[in-house]
Amino acid sequence: GALTYRVYGCEPQRDAAYEACLQHYERTAVKAGLPVAAMPPLYGVISMTGVLFIFTFGARNVAGTGWAAWDIAAFTTFLSCFGKLAVKSSHAAKLFNAVQKAQVSWGRIKPLMRQPDPLPEEIPAKPETLTVNKLGFAYRGGAPVLQDITFTAQPGRIFGITGAVACGKSTLGKAFLCELPYTGSIQYGGREMAGMTDAERCGVVGYLGHDPELLSDSIRNNILLGSDDDAWKYLRAVCLEDEVKAMPNGLDTRVGDGGVRLSGGQQQRLALARTLAHPRPLLVLDDPFSALDRKTEEQVFDNLRKMTAGSTVLLISHRLYLFPQMDGVLWIQDGKAVCAAHKELIAQNPQYAALVNAQEGGEQDEPEK
Repeated sequence: GALTYRVYGCEPQRDAAYEACLQHYERTAVKAGLPVAAMPPLYGVISMTGVLFIFTFGARNVAGTGWAAWDIAAFTTFLSCFGKLAVKSSHAAKLFNAVQKAQVSWGRIKPLMRQPDPLPEEIPAKPETLTVNKLGFAYRGGAPVLQDITFTAQPGRIFGITGAVACGKSTLGKAFLCELPYTGSIQYGGREMAGMTDAERCGVVGYLGHDPELLSDSIRNNILLGSDDDAWKYLRAVCLEDEVKAMPNGLDTRVGDGGVRLSGGQQQRLALARTLAHPRPLLVLDDPFSALDRKTEEQVFDNLRKMTAGSTVLLISHRLYLFPQMDGVLWIQDGKAVCAAHKELIAQNPQYAALVNAQEGGEQDEPEK
C-alpha cells in the first residue's frame, strides 16, 4: 500500500500512524518485560538474606555462646554450602517464568495438535444432489445476513448467484465450507455437510474465492500444487496457454508474492485453472470472471461447462452477461433468495429485471483488467 499513500500525498499521516504503533509496542514490551526482568534479582535477594542469620548465629557458635560448638572450618563450610544452595534456589525465578510462558504457548497450540483427518485419495465417483433448506447465517452480534435460503441443485448444472452489493453472495459461498456455524440445512447426497469430517468435505467441495490467493511460486506449482498432472490443459481451458508460452520461463515463471507479476485477469484465470486441476463434485466460484473481457469470459465459460459436466457449479457474479446460459439463477435480496430460470426470474422479479436491463443497456466489450 505504499504506492497508494504516495499517490494521494498521505505519507506523513502514514508515518505518524506507524510511529504511534512503534511507541505503543515499546510501552507494551516494557510493561510486559518489567516483571520478568525483576523476578531474578528479587529471588536472589530473598535467597541471600539467610547469610545474615548464618553470620549472627554462626559467630555465636564459634564463640561458644550458641547452640553448638563450632570452629572456623565448620563455620566457613556451612556458609559455603548455604551460598551454593542459595544460588541454586534463586534460579526458581527463571523456572517460574518458563512455566508461565509454556502454559500460554501450550494453550495456543493445543487446539492444533489433534490428529488431522486423512485427505481422500480420490473424489467421490458419483456426484450427488445439493439441497439447501432454510439456510441462515449471521455474524456474531450482527443482524442476519442470510435467512430462509432454499434451493436444490442437481449434478451437471451451473447455477448463477447474484444480487445487490453486500447482499450476502460471498457469504453464501463460504457457507458451503462450513467454517462458520449456520442455521438450517446444507445436504449433499442426503448428508448434512456440517456433519462431514474435514476429509469428506474436502472431497466434495471445491472453492475459488473472490481473491485469487496465489502462491509465491511458479505457475506450474500454483496450478498442480505438487501433483504430476499436465498443467497445459488447464491453462488452455482458461485461455492462458498462449500468454504463458510467451513468457521466458513458461510454466516455471514465478508469479511473485500474491501474483504481483501477473495482471488481474491473469491472476483470476490462473486461480481458476488451479480449481479445475483439482475437480470436485461441488464447485463454488466467487466472481471468477470480474477482470476478464467479454470474449475471454465467453471462451472460459464454455470450457468451464465442458470440464465440469458432472459437477454442480455455483457461480457467484455481479455481471449478468452469462446468466441466460445458466441452468438456474439464485437472486438474493434482503437476506432471502428466489431461485428460477433466467427468463422466469426476469418476469417474476422487477429488481432482477432492472439489473439485467441496466447491464444490457451499458454493455461494452471491455478490455481485460
